[in-house]
Amino acid sequence: MRSVPLRLIPLLAVLAAAPVAAQSGEPNYPGRRALVLNLCPTIELAGFSYSNGYTEGGTRFRQNLTWKNTGSQPVVAFEVAILKYDAFNERLIGSRWTVTGHNSADWSPLPPGESGEDGTISYGSEEVFTAVAYVRTARLADGTIWRANELNVLQRLKALSTGIPDFGDVQPDSIPGRKRTP
Repeated sequence: MRSVPLRLIPLLAVLAAAPVAAQSGEPNYPGRRALVLNLCPTIELAGFSYSNGYTEGGTRFRQNLTWKNTGSQPVVAFEVAILKYDAFNERLIGSRWTVTGHNSADWSPLPPGESGEDGTISYGSEEVFTAVAYVRTARLADGTIWRANELNVLQRLKALSTGIPDFGDVQPDSIPGRKRTP
């Protein structure tokens, strides 16, 4: 059996610990940005955060958000769109989710003045540097459906001073096999 020279032992210890050290921290860009565009007259978004990091189940992209009904009637459901950009300001695949009333566990309509919170977890990690959340559509108790105006979304994005020269399509990307709504 050959022995390892003593001068190499510190180097081997560092190399052996490197994969564990890389996975134990939160792999997120310093200075990453989670931004909110509040365009909807009945839902105000806040507390947006995301993580590109590791979880007990492996790598996962997580998003969390809070909201409040600022309108005069209950909100039955609303769609949150998330636009995502990488470290080079290039558009990544965006996402969306429908909030059913209060949150995914309480589908009762969200009354005026009440708040909710929820989040999503993806199947894999994403290298997101800038993410922008906005309400794309909302359904009120009386059946009214409000939709964000794409030109207004784009104007508000430009006013954020993100340094992103081209925001691309401001609609979330389609789910395969599902019709994309205007």
